[in-house]
Amino acid sequence: MQDRRGLEKSEADLGPGSTTPSRPTPEWPPEGATLTRRWLGAHEGVAPGPTLVIIGGIHGNEPSGVIALQRVLHELRRRRIPVQGRLLGLAGNMRALAHNARFMTRDLNRGWFPDHLARLRDQAHSEDSPEDVEQRELLKIFDRLDETFDHPLVVMDLHSFSAEGPPFSVVADTLRNRPLAYELRAPIIFGLDEAVGGTMLGYLADLGHVAVGFEGGQHDDPRTVENHVAAIWIALVANGLIAREELPELERCEARLAQAAAGLPRAVEIVYRHPITPEDGFRMDPGFHNFQDVRRNQRLAIDRDGEIGSPATGRVLMPLYQGQGEDGFFIARDLGNARLQLSAALRKLEVDRLLPYLPGIEVDDSVADEITVGRVGNRPAVKKVLRLLGYRKDVPADGQLRVARRRQAESKRRGRASTIGEAFAPD
Repeated sequence: MQDRRGLEKSEADLGPGSTTPSRPTPEWPPEGATLTRRWLGAHEGVAPGPTLVIIGGIHGNEPSGVIALQRVLHELRRRRIPVQGRLLGLAGNMRALAHNARFMTRDLNRGWFPDHLARLRDQAHSEDSPEDVEQRELLKIFDRLDETFDHPLVVMDLHSFSAEGPPFSVVADTLRNRPLAYELRAPIIFGLDEAVGGTMLGYLADLGHVAVGFEGGQHDDPRTVENHVAAIWIALVANGLIAREELPELERCEARLAQAAAGLPRAVEIVYRHPITPEDGFRMDPGFHNFQDVRRNQRLAIDRDGEIGSPATGRVLMPLYQGQGEDGFFIARDLGNARLQLSAALRKLEVDRLLPYLPGIEVDDSVADEITVGRVGNRPAVKKVLRLLGYRKDVPADGQLRVARRRQAESKRRGRASTIGEAFAPD
């Protein structure tokens, strides 16, 4: 938990330095404890290797990721497990964590748009809102990591949710994000990042980094922390920071997440998002849980305008049972292995290069990864094909059908720093 004095100091404190206590705790916040630094820990390896950045608590009512990170960092130090590369653990919205609130004035995971980041870099600090302060600090860290370490970084964002349900992962739909998501054994949700917009992981994915979100379970379920711990260990091995033989509990971690996903599809894709505002008076009907089957027109919620039914047959995801939030629920459809393999093959073959030559498809060379679908006989079928190539985001375009995708090309830049301490040393 963050006290006021520590918060006021935190903006200047961008170096790893000392860390908060990493001893496991079953409660949040632990009585008498404070979280006065954003840096939960930085574990340097004995040999060069990848950089894995893990963030917990970007929403302040989701502290399980912070607790899990502290536990893993503590175990790495205690057991002296050899690491290649480096692991960096960060706390997200420290002010909101202190109040056990999703956010203070705005959602910290919805404002990572280029124009907002430009204003944030330019505006006077006296004009900052609480989330502006948090975002500015995180942005400084990401900027330095982006500049100084080999690309791509691997970034994992740990979350929890208000409804009941199993853990799952969320990725921006690029091929570089898939391998880690597969290793996590949990169902993968495609299209969620594109549907909500302005997420931290979306911003980092557009920089060319591997960016995977992991939703560990319900906020207050003690199993959520254990799921996050399992996901962190799996990520450390999957990305080559730890050799598999150095972690005898890895099979147990994999089995834990696989068991939680038993009977669920390998992947789903978002087909509908129900946005809400505080003025809507939105109330989700009780009893829904993640991945629950729903019918078209089945009542799901109510607001000031009346009953809200499902717009399609599918699975309900992230039904809102908390006070704050901009998303009432999502509807997803199963995405089979055949479609996943087909989409990967089409992208590796760079079939998207043929899009400008197809009738009804207009590619704007001035806007990367956006296309306009003109007069074609079956737009829904065309959109279904374009999803295979990653075009999952609808873009407002004066009545036209315009779709976009995350940047697909991997970054090839190489950094100049070898350690976290070197990267964040004073200039």
